[in-house]
Amino acid sequence: MSEHDGRQIDSCLKKLIKVVTNPVVYAPDFQKMICPTCEKDMLEHNQEQTIECLNKFVKQVTDHSD
Repeated sequence: MSEHDGRQIDSCLKKLIKVVTNPVVYAPDFQKMICPTCEKDMLEHNQEQTIECLNKFVKQVTDHSD
């Protein structure tokens, strides 16, 4: 992510959120999506785990982009 500017980070985060919050629709485009926070398969996450991991990931990314 260090080579991303703010616009690219936003775009990637929006795509990630779209995929992990609706895997039935978007997952067929991906072989396997590994959670960037806990490194488990995203399909093993329930809604609460998804939100928790995404919040942690967004915080990590935005902290590093400053």
